[in-house]
Amino acid sequence: MTDQTDTIVRGEGAALVFLHGAGVDKDLWHPQVAAFSKAYKVVVPTLPGHGNLEAVPDVPAMAEAVRAELTTLGIGRYALVGLSLGGMVALEMAGRWPNDVTHLVMIESVPSVTDSRAAKAVAERLLSLLRLVSPRLLAALPARWMGAKTEDTGRYLKAALRRMSRANTVTVLKAALAYDGRRHLKQLSMPTMVMVAEKNTSIHDHARRMADAVDGCRFVTIPGAGHIANRDAPRFVNRTIQVFLKDQL
Repeated sequence: MTDQTDTIVRGEGAALVFLHGAGVDKDLWHPQVAAFSKAYKVVVPTLPGHGNLEAVPDVPAMAEAVRAELTTLGIGRYALVGLSLGGMVALEMAGRWPNDVTHLVMIESVPSVTDSRAAKAVAERLLSLLRLVSPRLLAALPARWMGAKTEDTGRYLKAALRRMSRANTVTVLKAALAYDGRRHLKQLSMPTMVMVAEKNTSIHDHARRMADAVDGCRFVTIPGAGHIANRDAPRFVNRTIQVFLKDQL
């Protein structure tokens, strides 16, 4: 078992890779590392632009960085679980290197954030504001405004935001807003599951359309959870993923 500077590696067995969302870090997956490392080789990389890693311009470059890290670790086949931005990176990896990916789980994620010029204009204005606001100031806001539904999730989210730089926050969010992975959906052949948080209804329709575009995809709603769903409802998320992985063997 090793714990590298930017990657957590725990356990033995089939590789199970968790990819975190924008503005947080590998510690997002603490409840999942504890649960899954008993039966799997759990790998939790840090995405570029987070922790000590330099930012990259787009989601495809993030996917390439993660795959390079897995190659360095000697891992060529793996299941992918991604939340939010991490789900986009997971989708990109599954679409480009389908023979590497045994299973795909996307939590609180969509293949593209904006589908209209009006939405893109709003997103660009938000990014302009973020260029003036430090992550520390964002961390001072109520955690529920950022999707946390439990005290534990709120504490973690605030601590993670304080570790982000303003420049990296803007670069990472620009990458997420610019991404469009819809071209990959019809091509996915591995077992796939889309999970959404009950309390974050804003993405339900878009996530449902994503699931409907993938042959045989499961669609699951996580009770009582907000955007940081794996922290808000860890037992439900863990159990659902465990069953999904075993059913699809």
